Amino acid sequence: MVHVFCNLEELGGGLPAMCDMTFEIVETAYDEKANFWQLKFRADATPYEPVGFIAIIPVSGWQEQIDGEENDAFRSFWGPITLCSCGIESDRLLTLLAAYYGISTPRPKNEGFVRKLFGNKGHGVINELKFASRVECFAVGINSDPSLVAKKPVHMKLFLEDGVENGRYAEVFLDIDMLQGFAALNEKDEGYRTDLVHWLSLPGNVMANPYASQA
Repeated sequence: MVHVFCNLEELGGGLPAMCDMTFEIVETAYDEKANFWQLKFRADATPYEPVGFIAIIPVSGWQEQIDGEENDAFRSFWGPITLCSCGIESDRLLTLLAAYYGISTPRPKNEGFVRKLFGNKGHGVINELKFASRVECFAVGINSDPSLVAKKPVHMKLFLEDGVENGRYAEVFLDIDMLQGFAALNEKDEGYRTDLVHWLSLPGNVMANPYASQA
């Protein structure tokens, strides 16, 4: 199994690497009635137990925007993406992400939870976070059409926001290559770290797409 940090982006100059996370696509399911792909991602996180999450990608309803002309045209495709918890693997992922970011979180009530979360080697990360059940966010396919995710690699930027001026706002890249069986959740900017963890750790079903009502 691929290691979650096998493709960290080195910035040079003594700066810490951007938090780029790589996953294998371990399960795929297509819902013909709802017209979406549900993909499960998992990665090794040695010395901890595996981490993962689920993404739901619609194959219809994407709005195309073309900027420029002919060979210089830039195409983008706008629509919703939903990130989902697959249980304890997603809780581990969020806790590991927060630890990498250096974001302090409440200490667990007891060490038994941490051992359950990370296994016997889990003492290096002692904080407790729970991944939201579902997080709907706004996405843009960058020169790639997410509706064709089963046929071509897709490069997307996800936006998580509340639509309020100076509110909670984060961006992150999601790349999916179903043909090769890999995906990546890549950091956009360090300034989004706190709000990304905020959105992913909210309880229940989370709406981080203020444009949903306009679809």
